Amino acid sequence: MKKKNEEIEKNSLCYEFGEEKNENRYFFSYSDSNDIRKLIQKNNFSTFQKFRLNLEALQIKQTDRIDRLIAVNAIRTKLTPYNFQMHTALQVINEMNVNAILADEVGLGKTIEAGLIMKELVLRGEIDSILISTPKSLVTQWKSEMNEKFGETFSITNKPGERVNLKKDNRIICSHNLLLTKFDQLSDRTWDLIVVDEAHAFRNTHSKGRTCIANLRKKHLLLLTATPLCNKLTDLYSIVDLIQPGILESERAFVSRFAEDSRSRVIRPNEVNNLRRTIKEVMCRTRREQTGIPFTNRCVETRTLEATTNEREFIDEATEYLRDMSKNHFKTIETLIAENPSRKISLSQSNAILVFQAITLQQSFSSSPYAAIQSLKKRQERFPAEADVAERLIEMASKVKSAKIELLKNIIGDIPREQALIFCLRKITAHKIKEVLEREFGKAETYLGDMDQIEREKTIKNFKNGETKYLIATDAAAEGLNLQNCCIMFNYDLHWNPMKIEQRIGRIHRFQQDRDVTVFNLSVKDTIDDYVLHILYQKIDLFTMTIGKMETVLAELKDGAQDIQRTIGEILLRSNSRLDIKRELERLSNDLNASREKQELAEKFTQGVID
Repeated sequence: MKKKNEEIEKNSLCYEFGEEKNENRYFFSYSDSNDIRKLIQKNNFSTFQKFRLNLEALQIKQTDRIDRLIAVNAIRTKLTPYNFQMHTALQVINEMNVNAILADEVGLGKTIEAGLIMKELVLRGEIDSILISTPKSLVTQWKSEMNEKFGETFSITNKPGERVNLKKDNRIICSHNLLLTKFDQLSDRTWDLIVVDEAHAFRNTHSKGRTCIANLRKKHLLLLTATPLCNKLTDLYSIVDLIQPGILESERAFVSRFAEDSRSRVIRPNEVNNLRRTIKEVMCRTRREQTGIPFTNRCVETRTLEATTNEREFIDEATEYLRDMSKNHFKTIETLIAENPSRKISLSQSNAILVFQAITLQQSFSSSPYAAIQSLKKRQERFPAEADVAERLIEMASKVKSAKIELLKNIIGDIPREQALIFCLRKITAHKIKEVLEREFGKAETYLGDMDQIEREKTIKNFKNGETKYLIATDAAAEGLNLQNCCIMFNYDLHWNPMKIEQRIGRIHRFQQDRDVTVFNLSVKDTIDDYVLHILYQKIDLFTMTIGKMETVLAELKDGAQDIQRTIGEILLRSNSRLDIKRELERLSNDLNASREKQELAEKFTQGVID
């Protein structure tokens, strides 16, 4: 039929032929009628060869389509997937050739979707060799879920007691770091399916990790991330290009076409529909409100208490010690260089070292007297010039009775039947909390970064089955564990990185949590932690933000060149009084609030692209 402007049914298959100027051009797509009409007006038609190939591809897709998941019946005694999860699995298999980004919001069960797809293809005899790459903290959970829910047994690379042949074994889980170090062995074969969890870790187009993912030989690839668009449009480009190289052309062409600003943070309004249509070819995303599943509420309570007299004296002296350390930090750098003469340290590096040391010490001071003493003794050994001051502080800390531990006991005493997850920053503090709680309330265990996999698995199993009442964890437990058997969480020690706080909360406030969750923040009045909580976190509602939104807001701080934890550390060091600290945090709060408002405007475009 001749090309003409006519009403075309929306979302219908459309064939248009052009015969002007002796040109034989053809157009074929499955698209919105408005977009088709614009192409017709511009005489923008593809060649007949492309039209024919597109039609054949569509016919093949229709022929191989499946209308039900046999995997659902196979796993019915272990798991009942939600409708949206089954819909996603069917869409990925039928329409995306199992090369897709699973981008559901945090806590909606992307692991379940990936497992459904994997199990379906295994049962249909379409795949055999499977490689899963995930953050180190999640490897055991992936192994457990694949076995318990889908009946698939995986081996973990480099796990003590497990012998893995990377060239021959067909069910392998490895950490992202090991993916790099074991790349030569992993790339010596073609994998039927590769699954990458927390795939936003590979959003840097030129990173070594992303290059490894791209160069592994594979038939199918699933990327799992709740935040495919983190700080800029190129994040999205990098992940999408892994799934279907060239679909967005080159990175330079992508930025030129779609980015409104020089930092690629805002999309051109007139290109939103074009990018949305392309992204939907490779991405499945479900938002919470689309599931129809009720989610429980989150209540955040901040309990502030007065320091004891000895504690207040120690806090003031310790803060002054940190400031003196700042003034004399070049001597510290000289010591570091003396320890390693071949090492060259720039001024910026020396400042970063100073701030890091200050944050580490402050965390110990705030955590517990035991942690403070432990850190000060290490400082004495390493920096003899500070020995006398450190000794005086050690003597002061030894007289301190922690007000926080008393407050924790009071709160737990009011909820004696509830399990609780308690986060702190120092191992020695975790052990002391365990001793106190176990003596007065019930069985308690610690979950620490230096525990081996067997210890970790046993500890989590005991907590999930109720044998352990209180789990005291450092941030080694903050990413990936599913502990929705518990609905009470304590930030015993405050982390200055709000994303770490959200990761902690996400262990209990997640998909399949059937009770409202309560989060207790403990702080001592008129300390840096107290000011961070009340002036910074609560003022801009960081506790209620999702991880993705939080990250984009924080990235605006100094153009993303500096993280908020370091910024707070610098404020602590350069302030001469508590009033100075409060004023500086107020300014930081105002900057972040402005950043959030700006980002929310930008998100209206990015959400439109993805959703």
